Amino acid sequence: MTDTASLPIGQLAAQTNETIKTLRYWTNLGLLTCERQPSGYRHYPPVAIEQARFIRCAQAAGFTLEEVRTVLAIRADGRKPCGHVKVELEAHLVNVRAHIAQLQALEAALQAKVQWADEHPDPECHAAGCVYLEVPA
Repeated sequence: MTDTASLPIGQLAAQTNETIKTLRYWTNLGLLTCERQPSGYRHYPPVAIEQARFIRCAQAAGFTLEEVRTVLAIRADGRKPCGHVKVELEAHLVNVRAHIAQLQALEAALQAKVQWADEHPDPECHAAGCVYLEVPA
């Protein structure tokens, strides 16, 4: 990849809005295609721009870098990863919904504590910490 179309890491960073540190990390994990020049500098093919954008989109959807690696490996084997990605998306959705339910329960508990604190602005407070935190929701 010594052709003029290859990008030094600084240009790749500029074109993808990623930091050089992030691109090095992804490269070290094998997620970005890269070739070392005789000088030791990394040079990336134009496809690395799409790869970096894909990694960031996958992370935004909740995918770990290990899950991204799996998707890229499926693609590298010449197969479409869409079926695998759909299963992963469904699993992430289940997890997000469970997390939302946990947060909603926490919200209700906190609201009950705030309401009790509003109703008891100067409570007896001989607790180890603060009675406001020990009041059951």
